[in-house]
Amino acid sequence: MRLKTAFKFLVIAPVLAALGVMILERLTLRKIDSTQKPPNWLTPRWPKGTITTVSTDDGAELVVEVSGSLSGPVIVLVHGLSADHHCFGPIAQALIDQDCCVVGVNQRGHGGSTVGSAGFGPERQGLDLGEVLHALDLQDVHLVGHSMGGIAAMSLLTMGPSSAGKRVISLTLLSTLADTSGNTRQFFLGLSNRDWYQRLIGHPVHGPALARVALFGRTPSRQMVNDALELGQRCPTPHRIDASLGLLQYDIRGLLPLIDLPTTVVCGVNDLLTTQSENKRIADLIPSAEMISVTQAGHMFIWESPEQITEAILQNVHTVTG
Repeated sequence: MRLKTAFKFLVIAPVLAALGVMILERLTLRKIDSTQKPPNWLTPRWPKGTITTVSTDDGAELVVEVSGSLSGPVIVLVHGLSADHHCFGPIAQALIDQDCCVVGVNQRGHGGSTVGSAGFGPERQGLDLGEVLHALDLQDVHLVGHSMGGIAAMSLLTMGPSSAGKRVISLTLLSTLADTSGNTRQFFLGLSNRDWYQRLIGHPVHGPALARVALFGRTPSRQMVNDALELGQRCPTPHRIDASLGLLQYDIRGLLPLIDLPTTVVCGVNDLLTTQSENKRIADLIPSAEMISVTQAGHMFIWESPEQITEAILQNVHTVTG
């Protein structure tokens, strides 16, 4: 009798779990559809500027766009995994309005940039960023990295005093990681290489529901969710997978004390991808860093709270320039 009851439970439990997930998804999508988009929200686009291409030593071609006042403070913005420089659109425009020169770097495999023979990985991404600063002869750079863009920035700045990192005078890290150790982190990075996972994020119901949970701290509007999904879909799937796998076994924690710059680490309180505790650890390891937490915000707080991000960047600019 007990075996029969146990068998029934084993059969029914997965069905009930699947039903529960379906109900939660429907409720989530209903909330998304009933949420008003932020005032004046438009699909993020980088303010039109001059587009150039930087060739790296391994043959990659990196697409870079420079906008704003060429005589103002130089702010280099580096996007995260599966994104491109357009994700910084609202922030870039706000910085231009403050007479800044903004430089949008598209990492290899993203935003029209090619991959090159060396493939992906944090060290390579740091080298790429250094090559962009050198090729464009950018000086007194205020460097800003979101998520994987923060990984590229930290990699550049821990390569030693002879690297292009000497061109950087302040650092703003937005929801990023100093390591991918731990079974949970390794598991989720490895999911990118699963066909069923790629089908899941591309599904018309599962994809938006998953994006709401993973990317946003508060319920976003349908347009904002669609914009996030479209942003990710612009990155070719093979590049998205390889960039994810390239982050496996990444650990830069022991080198972070080498970063001797005014640094601000910003993270959304509700960020599930790069958590507040992980970002607090980064701030603790960089000697001159301070931590800013953004309430009711998730991983895409560059869209949810662009004013606070802009303020954090300008705070670093003013700290250096007085």
